[in-house]
Amino acid sequence: MDITVVNVNTNDDRKWSFEMPNWANQFPLVMGDTYRHGGVSKKPCESLNLATHIGDSLLDVLENRSIVANHLGVSPDRITCGNQVHGLNAVHITEELIGAGALSPDTAIPDCDAVYTDIPNVPLFLFTADCVPVGIYDPVHHVVATVHAGWRGVIGHLPVITIEEMQRDFGTRFEDCYVYLGPSIGPKSFEVNQELADTFTDEWKKITDTTSDELVRYIVREGALQATPHVDLWRFIEEDLLQRGVPKGQICISGTDSMTDENCFSYRREHGKTGRMALFGMLEKR
Repeated sequence: MDITVVNVNTNDDRKWSFEMPNWANQFPLVMGDTYRHGGVSKKPCESLNLATHIGDSLLDVLENRSIVANHLGVSPDRITCGNQVHGLNAVHITEELIGAGALSPDTAIPDCDAVYTDIPNVPLFLFTADCVPVGIYDPVHHVVATVHAGWRGVIGHLPVITIEEMQRDFGTRFEDCYVYLGPSIGPKSFEVNQELADTFTDEWKKITDTTSDELVRYIVREGALQATPHVDLWRFIEEDLLQRGVPKGQICISGTDSMTDENCFSYRREHGKTGRMALFGMLEKR
């Protein structure tokens, strides 16, 4: 497998877990994506909800964040995140931005769906419950990024935009990057209308000559009378990165479908009333 599931025991006998890309083991960084169990949040955010912006008890979320931060060996007030507006803005985390969004949604970086930094011991967080969490690492310049890619971010090429920003600030090259796509809505679950399927197909044709049959599949869902289009967000991101020079062997696609895996929060499965998992990426000193 390209991922490893890590189970963590806390001091109060709680157990929580996250998955991580195996490529991360060879580098001085920590990257992973949390599953939903092992926290203190109540229904419908039961239990390791890590997002402060969805109406869950702030005290419960902060305790959950402390659980993860303790495993990372840092203070939870160093957690850094954007406010995730389904936009295309990637922000360079400098010293003065460390801790943005850590203790309150009001302090999260505005108009921000991707963050990147070269500063060690700064946990970059993003929150998902079906959107694709994308972790990026440049081992040459020791830079890490986390990218929130809903369908708008995918079709808008936000993972590519983020690497371009890293390139501008640090000299990052696509061919050096390692990428991880965490738990998110899978190709057999992301049902869309024909208009959106066509929009994805048109954008796909702009980046590759590969047949769009790999992107849009027509599936008869259980209880349905006819096939409907389903879009493979993972495949779009992968092809987008491949075309820019990221080697296929350096892209890890989790394969965990948040809509069908009960270890995950899923906005679509739970009709919008649910918590959020967190993708975290943190550099260690080298």
